[in-house]
Amino acid sequence: MAKLNEYNLVFKGLKEGRHLFNYSVDSSFFKEINDSVVENGDFKVEVTLLKKSQMLQLDFSIEGKVNSICDNCLAALTVPVSFEGTIYVKFGAIYDEPSEEIIILPHEEHEINLAQLIYEFIVVSLPLRSVHSNETDDDSCDDEMIDRLNQQNHHEEEAISEDDIDPRWEALRKLKNNK
Repeated sequence: MAKLNEYNLVFKGLKEGRHLFNYSVDSSFFKEINDSVVENGDFKVEVTLLKKSQMLQLDFSIEGKVNSICDNCLAALTVPVSFEGTIYVKFGAIYDEPSEEIIILPHEEHEINLAQLIYEFIVVSLPLRSVHSNETDDDSCDDEMIDRLNQQNHHEEEAISEDDIDPRWEALRKLKNNK
């Protein structure tokens, strides 16, 4: 976790106004996060701090890519990820997160660690399905694996005879075959 200390943003002593901070995120960052769903990626994070007398506004701009596997063919895949968002930091008696956009820090705090926020922004920006775009030959599904999967599905469908199907599932089978 000591590696994540480089994502501390020290705001005490800064003048009111805009301040720019840049961070790099790579696979070592994701290894430090407990139970990370991302193992390998490369990101540039830009945080613009707008310091006001009673609050802080943190504008995040995250651009990068995650190395993943294709949900269709299981081949390696690079998924582009981008995020733009704002977090407001107010000051109060105790730490609290009353909403997704607001964090309340105790008055005596002088810094905030952005590592967890950066991680969460990357994760929520990931697509639900990671698949090749198939627009170019360099970025298309593995044809051999797709053929194997299609053969396997065909063999499974042949193995199930009409008499073996529970009549309660017949309506669902008809829906599957209509696609």
